[in-house]
Amino acid sequence: MKTTLPLGTCPRHPEVKSMLERGHWPTAATPDLRSHAETCQACALLVLLTQAFRQDSARTRAQATPRLEAPGVLWWRAQLRRRNTAIERLQRPLFGAQIFAVALSLIAAVAFLAWQSKQGFAWLSDFPRAFHLESLIPEALQTPLGLTALIAAVLAIVAALSGAVAYTTSEKR
Repeated sequence: MKTTLPLGTCPRHPEVKSMLERGHWPTAATPDLRSHAETCQACALLVLLTQAFRQDSARTRAQATPRLEAPGVLWWRAQLRRRNTAIERLQRPLFGAQIFAVALSLIAAVAFLAWQSKQGFAWLSDFPRAFHLESLIPEALQTPLGLTALIAAVLAIVAALSGAVAYTTSEKR
């Protein structure tokens, strides 16, 4: 039979509250105190609310506990992040300078080829004789068109090799 007393008017309420505060409920409670808490509305509500709040608090603490890493790992990551930021800051102007140099070289090459096309590439026919390369270059390539193709092939090989070297030496792959 349940009693209908207002909260806090139960004579055993302080005893139940003390057991709950110390964390001894229900294992250390006497059987008559447990049976009283089951029948008394005020004590049953106190037990129910206290246990619900404790479970919720424990669940929240378990979820909110951050996983802390070792200080050495944190220091290493901070140093790595700082070094990478400094490298990126230094590479921005260098990348701009590289683009400017490539653009200037391409403009100079186009201007030179345009100038030489008006002249008729006369110097190309004298090029092998000036360096005595006629013994190294086949007869078919000793014409101005053949020499132009040979120079273009050499420049393409140099460009490909310099690109490969730049790729292998860069840190960001």
